Amino acid sequence: MKIIFFLLLNFFFISFLPAEIIYKTIDAEGNVSFSDDRTKEAEEIIIKTSKAINASKAQSSKAILPKDKPNKFNYTNLTIDIPKDDATIHSGGGNVNITAMLMPKLLENDVIVLFMDGKEVQRGKSLSFLLENVDRGTHEIYMTIENQVKKVIKRSAKIIFHVRRVVQLSPEIRTDPKVITPLNPPKTPKPTISPTNPPRPTIPKS
Repeated sequence: MKIIFFLLLNFFFISFLPAEIIYKTIDAEGNVSFSDDRTKEAEEIIIKTSKAINASKAQSSKAILPKDKPNKFNYTNLTIDIPKDDATIHSGGGNVNITAMLMPKLLENDVIVLFMDGKEVQRGKSLSFLLENVDRGTHEIYMTIENQVKKVIKRSAKIIFHVRRVVQLSPEIRTDPKVITPLNPPKTPKPTISPTNPPRPTIPKS
């Protein structure tokens, strides 16, 4: 009877398991028996069976929580401080000083690259650059930070400035009487003395 009760529990409470078929028979005295062999009087019963669980697989199926990724380093600020945007620079030799601000400090393997009018003009570790013999007119500059594989990881805003260069005349040009310049204006010719244009008398000063 214990075997019969166990089988009935399996039939009613683990129906979600894979199915197997057994055969139920009742004899003349009302005794119930179960068997794998099918007989004419047997009643077919479908039951569910469970699969064995591998303990090692069960342990390996535990969820693995992802480790917190380390915070990626980022530059928070790269700004060109000098010259100011739309500034006018008066320079006879066309020299322009450029200074930037960077936060946080530049990493050892990174480099600062300066561009003017869309072309790279200088690169290095310093936040200060000197451009020499810059043509007069309007120019546009910006800076980038590159890592060791030359990937741009930070870019500054673009700055526009204007260069005015004073023209300095050489001594040869200034002493040449044929060349008229603000430094060498035309001379007024002296009046010619003639009978019709006698010299004016000089009035002595009292």
